[in-house]
Amino acid sequence: MRPGKNGSFLIKIILLLLLLPLVIPFFIPDFGVAYSGVVYELFTRDKIVALTFDDGPHPIYTPQILDILDQYQAKATFFMIGSRMEEYPEIVEEVSGRGHLIANHTYTHPKNLRAESPESIKKEVARCQQSIERLANQNACLFRPPRGILNQKIIKMLHKQGYTVVLWSISADHHDAPTPELMAARVIKHAHPGEIVLIHDGRTDLRWKDVEATRLIIENLSKQGYRFVTLEELAQKRPLNRESASRE
Repeated sequence: MRPGKNGSFLIKIILLLLLLPLVIPFFIPDFGVAYSGVVYELFTRDKIVALTFDDGPHPIYTPQILDILDQYQAKATFFMIGSRMEEYPEIVEEVSGRGHLIANHTYTHPKNLRAESPESIKKEVARCQQSIERLANQNACLFRPPRGILNQKIIKMLHKQGYTVVLWSISADHHDAPTPELMAARVIKHAHPGEIVLIHDGRTDLRWKDVEATRLIIENLSKQGYRFVTLEELAQKRPLNRESASRE
């Protein structure tokens, strides 16, 4: 290779390395890249799994999911949007009253937290937390960003405010799983003790798929001896230590 081409090649490599930190977050979750300081799963010897539901409450799908959870004596964690909590306070009370954990998913569900100012992010999180405390009478400081979009500055800021940032180790919703059966199969195949599962109960009319997938997941894994617990109960088996783990 001639010197001129050599130099051009090296410049391209340097530019790629400089841009890589900006590109990597967009690969999550499909390529398994993990942020530091975030909980993806909590390893334990007990056959327990934490089901987590994002984007609710929803007047149709959240009650349906609650009935399925009751049927199998399962507990779950609901990462709720503050503005939707204010719209459906009776559902928030029901979720809490049935023994499930409610956690922070911002107040308005911004599309990209990285595009928000620190002040805006703090306001989003604080307003949602106020809704949780007032409507559910709970105060777990667990936070999940919309669409899993983060960066290290946001994580550091949330840690300073006392929040534990929780993502997931497997998502039922995926482009390779267009039906409830495939959604459930994706989770069941990946199942292991301490797993944190992402499912949704709000924001689109397609969540009937998540409802049916929830039933199939619980039915199958229950037969395998798994129990379904809130993130708080899972943390009691292994404290939330903010150590990142592998993620599919």
